Amino acid sequence: MIKLYGSGVSSSVAKVRYCLNLLNLKYDWVETNPMNGENKTPEYLSVSPTGKIPGIDIDGFKLFESNAINRYLALTHGSALYPQDAKKQAVVDAWTDYVAIHVAQAMGRVTYNRVFAPMMAQKADEESLRVGLDFLDKYFPVLEKQLSQNQFLAGSQLSLADINLLANIDWVELAQISLEKYPSIKKWRAALKSQPFYQQCYKDYTDYVQEAMGARAQAK
Repeated sequence: MIKLYGSGVSSSVAKVRYCLNLLNLKYDWVETNPMNGENKTPEYLSVSPTGKIPGIDIDGFKLFESNAINRYLALTHGSALYPQDAKKQAVVDAWTDYVAIHVAQAMGRVTYNRVFAPMMAQKADEESLRVGLDFLDKYFPVLEKQLSQNQFLAGSQLSLADINLLANIDWVELAQISLEKYPSIKKWRAALKSQPFYQQCYKDYTDYVQEAMGARAQAK
């Protein structure tokens, strides 16, 4: 039995859900909302000692960190999402790390200051926002070039690198980040969002997050 702990608005959790769906794996969803402190319970800390989401329990094997979870899932199910060949695997790792280190952090800055700070009635950090936008202006063109020359980030095969990027840019509409300068990224993203593995999670990510945030605001 697979238990996935997390929140539906989390891009890191979405990564794992996309992977599970692509692998056709059934799982039990355990809603774990950090806003309510549900990530600090003894039960959850036994799964993810950092208290961050997602966490996963696979027949007693507990693991945290979304990229590590996805590599384990792909490897243990012999999936081409994470190739067995060392060179191909290294290429997937390189693009996964590029997104995690550069794009995800920049997206986090912009999303926090444009979405979460206003929601919590806090003042945005304009310098942090500027840095995040500058980083995206620097790092998105690299992705655009790669996707203009290849169907997917690591070449001709859908991989965990694509799943990582897809989840991390789910926030672009809410964070008011335009992809108009990046037609290859837009085309790649639209193609993946239309597939069942994505649609099983979200018909429209922006609508889902807005509804979820609205429901939480009303509950307070």
